[in-house]
Amino acid sequence: MGFNLPRIQEQLTAAPLASPYPHDLAVAVICDTFRQAGVKPPSLAAWRSLSERFRHPLWKEQVGMLAYVLASTLLREETVRVLRPDFDGNDALRRFFEAVSPLTAEMVRANAFRQEEFLRRWVECVGGAVEGERPRDSKRRLEQLDYRRALKEYERAEAARKAEAEARRKRLEEAQRRAADARGWRE
Repeated sequence: MGFNLPRIQEQLTAAPLASPYPHDLAVAVICDTFRQAGVKPPSLAAWRSLSERFRHPLWKEQVGMLAYVLASTLLREETVRVLRPDFDGNDALRRFFEAVSPLTAEMVRANAFRQEEFLRRWVECVGGAVEGERPRDSKRRLEQLDYRRALKEYERAEAARKAEAEARRKRLEEAQRRAADARGWRE
């Protein structure tokens, strides 16, 4: 039995929009999830290490969003169900926060695709599966949702658009120069 993402998203949509969790409370919620599964939670030193690694301002926001989702949906229950005693929470959290690094809490709250990506990244990092999906289908869906990939595609398209505009400008200048030169011969 896998993670029921539609149900989790439904619960998240129905959950009251709370103020962002203070960072210490968010860390406690995540650590409690590991404890409930019988897994040693990351130590304070491990959290400090994560904080050093993820210096960007979104990191605490992402920690808070993860805690909010764990506390307000059945994501916690399903996470507890799949975690095994030998699970490395430090590595999983590092991988998770690397994977969701460009996502803001507001994006996760307000955009169904970003929310699904956030949830799927968590499922992937805890070694779970999405209910009703084969692993390769889950991987394919995560690739479709990948915000970083979408940003890169946008940047490539924007660079191509700018290059085309510059080429058009140069062709126009060349045509104007030729027209001026031709006028000079006629006058």
